[in-house]
Amino acid sequence: MRWKGWMLWALGASILAGSVGGCAQCQGWLCGDPGRAARPTHEQRLGPPYDRPFPLGQVTDAHWETQQTNAEAADFILYDHEFIGNTPKLTPKGQKHLVQMALRLEHVPFPIVVEQSPDGKYPQLDSQRRQAVIEYLVALGHEKERIENRVVIAPAFVEGLNAVEGEAAYYSTFQGQFYGGAGRRYGGHGGFWR
Repeated sequence: MRWKGWMLWALGASILAGSVGGCAQCQGWLCGDPGRAARPTHEQRLGPPYDRPFPLGQVTDAHWETQQTNAEAADFILYDHEFIGNTPKLTPKGQKHLVQMALRLEHVPFPIVVEQSPDGKYPQLDSQRRQAVIEYLVALGHEKERIENRVVIAPAFVEGLNAVEGEAAYYSTFQGQFYGGAGRRYGGHGGFWR
């Protein structure tokens, strides 16, 4: 019995010594020399040049840059609520917004958009607002000829929300945070009745 245990131990030790010491036919990780293992090269791992993946972020970068440009263009819209009632006079916030636009105007290619009245019902009011914006920008030091070409009347880039959509958007921000979630309006569980 002792003899068999001794022989198994000797056989195991000789196999281990042969693999660690190296042998003529060794080509794997058992050789102890990882440089000799048959590994693919960097070029082989990447595949052919026409079938390689794009660098990280390259595909989505163009999309995000377009979104950023659209957001910057939207900064140059004077909305209907930035005018006092149905007059061409700007509110204090509207004046502040126009001053911010005037500071950036020479650095960007975007037009200044005066939001068109709903459904274009008041074209005379729209043109008066456009003229008031031009005069305000000229008073801030811009050249009248250049400004007249950049101030336009157009619908806003994004449509506004009506009262029902605005209410839904407002309450959706609280869903699950403060008022419990389902059934806020119609008395379901976890909500409040209003």
